Amino acid sequence: MSEGNTGYPGQGNLVAASARHLRGFRRAPGWLRALTVVVSVLLLGVLVFGGYWVWRLQSNINTSDLSAGGPRTEGAVNDSSDRLQILVLGSDTRSGDNSQWGTADQSSGYGQSDVMMLVDVAAENKHVNVISIPRDLLVDIPACTDKKANQTYPEQRDAMINSAMAQAGIGCAVDTVNKLTGFEVDHFMMADFNAVKELSNAVGGVDVCVTAAVDDPDSRLHLPAGTSQVQGDQALAFLRTRHGFADGGDLGRIKAQQGFLASLTRKLKSEGTLGNPDKVLTIADVVTKNLTVDSGLSSLPSLLTISNRLKNIDPGSVNFITVPTVPAPQDPNR
Repeated sequence: MSEGNTGYPGQGNLVAASARHLRGFRRAPGWLRALTVVVSVLLLGVLVFGGYWVWRLQSNINTSDLSAGGPRTEGAVNDSSDRLQILVLGSDTRSGDNSQWGTADQSSGYGQSDVMMLVDVAAENKHVNVISIPRDLLVDIPACTDKKANQTYPEQRDAMINSAMAQAGIGCAVDTVNKLTGFEVDHFMMADFNAVKELSNAVGGVDVCVTAAVDDPDSRLHLPAGTSQVQGDQALAFLRTRHGFADGGDLGRIKAQQGFLASLTRKLKSEGTLGNPDKVLTIADVVTKNLTVDSGLSSLPSLLTISNRLKNIDPGSVNFITVPTVPAPQDPNR
């Protein structure tokens, strides 16, 4: 028997397929081909859409230095698990979209820190302390270097804390808070007037409650007694007013800011906000367009790490605290 004719146990014969059989395998039904095209187009659309939003959100982010030359002894933290301090700042600059609230000579460039809150996230992620620092608190501001202008400013004694950012940028505000508290702030986030307006519009308004009607021509806040929903210009006016609450000082304004943020937190965690992809993208676009962060938070994955960590914290575990103060002997308004 020739080698070519030797068979193996169980070996069958190869039979050439007819053209009719091959056509049956090669040509899928018309509906299947159409479905494949539709799925491919949808998949491509999702990839393009997702890629566009990643590019857009990443392009929105502005960054600045975390420090203006102040000493640091701690290493980098793990943003997903370690105790974390984030300094949240509100700039009162009148540049760009904020020009309607005054003229550039009132507060141009970096602006002053109209709002200053230290967000202290516990390592076990069980609670968050939001510590408000009055903007007219008198403190010692350390020597700071503005790297952009290549200019160093000397140390100041008994200066208003909101002026630290105005002279040498956000890093100087961070260094000042470090000096005041003994912490070493891990990150900062700074927003301006326009951020409040656009974010309050994006979430569809924020509920606030006042015990008496407010009519403040300086901030343009006009509210009836009871609960109201504020957004846009009225949301910003609610956060800025000094004469609408308490004795017209900064401590009364801080209470209003804390109440607003507590209500905003509840709104963001409520059903229909974070569960709505359109709203989430709108909010993310607004936040990133109006936010300046340190280089450690300058990428979307970094911001998402912080966001994912905070979103699972019960609003009831967020404590709003104000730095204890006494009137300054040289100026009772400070």
